[in-house]
Amino acid sequence: MVENLLDKDFCEKAIPELETAIEKEAAFHGTKEYKDYGTLLVCPIYGGSFLELPANEKLMEPFNWILGDTSIIYVYTSSSVPPQKTNYTARIHVDRPHFIPGYIEALGCLVLLNDFTEENGGTWILPGSHKTAEEPDKDYFYKNAIRLSAPAGSVFYFNLRLWHASGFNATNQWRHCLGIGMVRGYLKQRIDLPRALSQIDLSGVSDFGLQKLGFFAQPPSSLSEYYLPLAERKYRQRSEWEPAKVENN
Repeated sequence: MVENLLDKDFCEKAIPELETAIEKEAAFHGTKEYKDYGTLLVCPIYGGSFLELPANEKLMEPFNWILGDTSIIYVYTSSSVPPQKTNYTARIHVDRPHFIPGYIEALGCLVLLNDFTEENGGTWILPGSHKTAEEPDKDYFYKNAIRLSAPAGSVFYFNLRLWHASGFNATNQWRHCLGIGMVRGYLKQRIDLPRALSQIDLSGVSDFGLQKLGFFAQPPSSLSEYYLPLAERKYRQRSEWEPAKVENN
């Protein structure tokens, strides 16, 4: 947990944007009675503050340390728990189904937009559980899990194979956070973000942010695309075994 990585202004700006987007998705479904209510599946399609995080080099730095600087977003969601309720993330689960012993292919973070407390449903996590493929028994999980408690603006980094679960929000206010999962640059995204964002104004997003969104990890669709100068290619990633400097050939 890195406390206060994001400032108060970001949280205060992101929360109303998030609540508006939640209502838009409920309108899309025609009801609030669907399993993902309160969970946006593709935050970046709503623009605004959601596009700031991929370009935040301080936030992304720990992912680059472990997954390499060509790592890209696998999933970018939210987890908002309504007052006096839970949501679908209250089940004991992992955020990445693939299990490769001894190899880290994916990492994630929770960006806390509100203070996380036991009362408002701070996430349960089971330390060390990313090392096992089997879902822990419910009694064992809640006996050995710990709760995330930290101020708004904090970021919790974790292996996406970590078994965890949202808590029950016993307050009268929503509890909000954003969730970003990162993978090595040669893996697929759960949602094709370059296509999903085709109608979004990205003119203010840096090349660093575009890379994290996957814009430089798109396979070429023709020979002419493949042989474009490096700066014009849709695929600019290098493998983790290549040197940092890639020749333009």
